[in-house]
Amino acid sequence: MTDRVAAINLAIAKGGGIVRFAKSMGVSHQAIYAWKRRGWVPVEKAVVIEAVYGIPRDELMSPDLVRALAAPSASADLL
Repeated sequence: MTDRVAAINLAIAKGGGIVRFAKSMGVSHQAIYAWKRRGWVPVEKAVVIEAVYGIPRDELMSPDLVRALAAPSASADLL
C-alpha cells in the first residue's frame, strides 16, 4: 500500500499540489485524500494519471484489480 500512496503523492507533486491536481482530475481534494487513505486510485483516473504524468497505472490501481488483469483469462484457452 505504501508504494501506491507514494505513487499518488508523486502524481500530486507533478500536478502542482493537491488542490490543483484534484481540479485536473475533475474531483474534489477530499476525493484525493480518500484515494490516499484507501491506497489506490479508481481505474479511470489511473489511466488519466498515466497519460498525463507518466506514472504507470498498475502502480496506482487496486492491487486486486491489477492481479485480476494479470491473470490469464478463460477465453485465452479457446484460442
